[in-house]
Amino acid sequence: MEQSTQTTQTKKSWKENISTFIAVTTLVLAVCATITGFKAAGYGNKMVLAQSQASDQWAYYQAKSIKETTYQVQRDAMALAAQETGKAELYKTKLAEYEDGIARYKTEREQIAEAAKRLENERDTAQRFNGGFGQALIFLQIGILFSSLASINKVHIYWYMGLFTGGVGIAMFLYTYVGTLI
Repeated sequence: MEQSTQTTQTKKSWKENISTFIAVTTLVLAVCATITGFKAAGYGNKMVLAQSQASDQWAYYQAKSIKETTYQVQRDAMALAAQETGKAELYKTKLAEYEDGIARYKTEREQIAEAAKRLENERDTAQRFNGGFGQALIFLQIGILFSSLASINKVHIYWYMGLFTGGVGIAMFLYTYVGTLI
């Protein structure tokens, strides 16, 4: 008899405390959602910044390409003039300067292209992490919604649904976070 009374008290205690458990669940999911939101926003900002910097690098690459082409046109015009006049020795120094300029611009373009591609890789990585954190945030918010609904309606199935979807959100957050560390 004493054992059944104790079991009843335990069940009663659980029922009395369920609203506290629901409130704590909602609080924990809200904290996790806040952290996830900050991570998503941070990677969103990194994504936009890297895209902007990559675009700047490609514009710089294009400017160097135009200058290289200008040097090539000038070199070709000078070579043609040298050929027409038959005085190649007079133009030799200037032609060498143009060749050096062309080589310099080609090297600079290659370096700029490498920097732009690196920034595009940073953008792509930030975009992937932003998406992962964003998806985790959605599940956490749904978990908060279900947990809040359980608190209002006193229907415990909503709380279980909130625990499940919130747990999925936390798992997605951790999976994405670990990916940022690798």
